[in-house]
Amino acid sequence: MMIDFHLHSKFSDGLDSPSQLINQAINSNIGLKAIALTDHDTIEGLQEFIEYGEDKDIILIPGVEISIKHELEREIKDVHIIGLNIDFTSLKLIQRLKEQLKGRIEQKEKICNRLRDEFDYEITFEEVKKTAGSNSIGRPHIVEVLINNNPDRVKGKTKNDLFKMISLGGVAYVHREFKFTLEDAIELIDSVGAIPILAHPGIYEVKNRKKFVEMCIKAGIKGIEIEYTYAKNRPFNGTEKANWAQNFLPDYYRKIADNFNLLKSGGSDYHGGKKGIEIGEARVPIEYLKYYI
Repeated sequence: MMIDFHLHSKFSDGLDSPSQLINQAINSNIGLKAIALTDHDTIEGLQEFIEYGEDKDIILIPGVEISIKHELEREIKDVHIIGLNIDFTSLKLIQRLKEQLKGRIEQKEKICNRLRDEFDYEITFEEVKKTAGSNSIGRPHIVEVLINNNPDRVKGKTKNDLFKMISLGGVAYVHREFKFTLEDAIELIDSVGAIPILAHPGIYEVKNRKKFVEMCIKAGIKGIEIEYTYAKNRPFNGTEKANWAQNFLPDYYRKIADNFNLLKSGGSDYHGGKKGIEIGEARVPIEYLKYYI
């Protein structure tokens, strides 16, 4: 039996409804005992997630994945904190995430405008919104429209190349008004009775992995993702380091978790079959479940 505590629905940048995620988990050949819905900066899908699963033979954990303000002096770049077992009825949480989502939408619209006006790509924010299908618009949605509308312009470029173009340091990047520092996100998650987890720690570009985790511990994280689909995600997907990352990083962070008495979590980062990732693929052991129920 396995669990998967990192799943995305159509309420952020996934393809499936929360109900469909539950059905897939139940029908999975892996034998999933519990799953968590952790959409980006939104909890809109959690009501459906919990209600649909009430009479199903699977344990459901309400969650969220919060994006953090870039702080290059602390090597914080595209860092995400997952909150597990959140009280998604909290008015404080609802309001703070609404503010966060506003900054996300405004940034993505400005990036689309830059791509069109400065770089002559065929793209509009309306198309990107339609592709996203929700208010939680992400860079993958922009990349998808870029590829569909500009086949000649993007020829020879990988999805990762296009993603970098609209990420921090990229030529078409636009600063985002983040509402959460690392400490803010952790405090918010704590305040609604949830457990703050450092998501996919192995993807961050830092000089010293152990020291970076220590900094996050001082900021208040209680857990860390161990199992993760590193070989199929940035920055390793399609590179010669893919197998190394998958074989080395989970064991590396498992030792760190043991040394610092961190709670263990893990997940596939499933978005509905994107990148060839299947639900439950990270094969997170069921013994982690005891930390969250």
